Formats: sequence, structure tokens, C-alpha cells
Amino acid sequence: MNELAGIADRLPLTTQIQPASRPRTSEDLEDAVRDLTRHFTYLAYTVATRDRQAQRYPRRYTPQLREGTAALARAAKPTGRALASLGEAVTATGHLHHLARNRPGPEHADDLQHTLTVLDGHITRARTHLFTAARQLRADAHRLLATQTPVSPAALTTPGVPTAASSPRGHSR
Repeated sequence: MNELAGIADRLPLTTQIQPASRPRTSEDLEDAVRDLTRHFTYLAYTVATRDRQAQRYPRRYTPQLREGTAALARAAKPTGRALASLGEAVTATGHLHHLARNRPGPEHADDLQHTLTVLDGHITRARTHLFTAARQLRADAHRLLATQTPVSPAALTTPGVPTAASSPRGHSR
């Protein structure tokens, strides 16, 4: 959840998106897409793996694991939407690249401003979806922790390790 919010925080802000900053914006988007793809893959992998585990070991698959898996699956929706918005942002950045290489014509300034506005909209939507996924995961984690069955004190006790025969250096004398 913190990683998703971190990706959102690293996305360029409206005030940072200018024609002159296009290369930096492209690099920021590249990093965000790479990081978000890795997290989206983790969500899909974890849900699929836990589904296989539930089939193979139904008695070991606790209600808490089931709820945790459902929480990760729910986070896939806003995460996927963020990834789609970043895909649209990459397309807009490509259009900016094209505009920067063309000779300015009568509609060049309007085209440039429109593309910057579109790019900003896609980045803003991606940021919103990422924060939504992070908030949702955080709320699910708090809910799962609140309903978690407490561990008995006996389960937390570790067996003692005999120390009488050992020297401070760990060798027997």
C-alpha cells in the first residue's frame, strides 16, 4: 500500500508539466509504469497462488488468508485503472514529442496546450487511482488486524537455550 502511494507521490505535478520538461516527464512516467507493473503483477500472482493453495490445502486456507486475498484482488481494480491512465499519459507524451519535432503552424500553440492538459488529466487520474488503492489496502489491513484471532501467550514463548555449559565466546570450557 505504501509503495502505491509512493508511486503516486513521484508522478509529476501540473506545475511540473511543461513542453521544456517533456524528457523528464517521460522518464518519470517510465519509472512509474515499471514500478506499477511490478506491483500489479504481484497482486495477480498472489491472488493466483493463494487460489491454488486453497485448492490444494483447503484446511490450511484460513478465513484470514481468504480475506487478505480478497483485499488484494479488490486493490487490482484501481491499480489497473492507474496503469491504464499512465498508458494514456505515455501516449500524450508521445504526441508532445511529435509536436516538438514539427514546425510550428497556426494551431501549434493550441495543440500543444491541449496535449499538456490531456497529459495532466491522465496523470491526475493515475494519481487518484493509486491513492484509492493505497487507502483501500490500508483500510482492509486495519480491518483484518482488528478481527485477527489473538495468539495464545504459550505460542509466543520460545524454549530456553541452555547457557551454563557455554562461555561468553560460545565455546564450551
